[in-house]
Amino acid sequence: MGTISLLSGQPKEGVSIEARSESKGYYEETRTDSLGSYRLRGLIPDMTYIIKVVAKEEWGTTRVERASPEHFSVKVGAEDIEGLDFVVFEKPEMTILSGHVEGNGISELQSQLVIEVKSASEPYKISSVLPLPFSHFFQIHDLPKAKHLVQLRYSLPSSSKRFESEIIEVDLEKQAQIHVGPLGFKIEENLHKQDLTPAPVFPLIVGVSVIALFISMPRLKDLYHLTVTSWSGATTVKKELRKPVLRKKTF
Repeated sequence: MGTISLLSGQPKEGVSIEARSESKGYYEETRTDSLGSYRLRGLIPDMTYIIKVVAKEEWGTTRVERASPEHFSVKVGAEDIEGLDFVVFEKPEMTILSGHVEGNGISELQSQLVIEVKSASEPYKISSVLPLPFSHFFQIHDLPKAKHLVQLRYSLPSSSKRFESEIIEVDLEKQAQIHVGPLGFKIEENLHKQDLTPAPVFPLIVGVSVIALFISMPRLKDLYHLTVTSWSGATTVKKELRKPVLRKKTF
């Protein structure tokens, strides 16, 4: 016989207790009443039993995380055994996801790094985004009790750098408080250069040709005047040659 209470001293109702004989396989179980008391019956005399708190989902005791002490070992005699009292610790209702980040150059990149938590079943659904603290340790409260994916993001888009982060899956449904880490990352210079294509080269050629045309326009103008003047002079000479020559008659 005994009682089960919380750390505050409040009696805990509905907690499952079992007595199991490991050598013979005998087994008995019960649960606590409204006063947190329990009584195991039907134990065989001269038999040694292990008495401990167990979680029975159908009895609503899944919130019990652990008990102190873990168990009692008793040998059953002719008289009742009393004082087998346990203190139980319940699973917290609030979820806490904590962790730390490690990686080369983290001090320089810290202001651009964020912690991103997404739903494992719906990766497009972001549950939380948190800037990485200066301590490189993070803590996120009140996430849904489900599976999540935790990773780092580099907040500044850059074509010259390639950023990769580890992805860690956590299950806050099974365990409400989880610490992950170290959460690692790597960042590398992007050495791939873009090749020139014919598309941007053609406008360059056209532009240079137009500029050259404008520069040469004064020379073209002079050449035009010279050509016109030469052509006019040649035309005048031809006209003069074509005029009839008047000869004086002599008597």
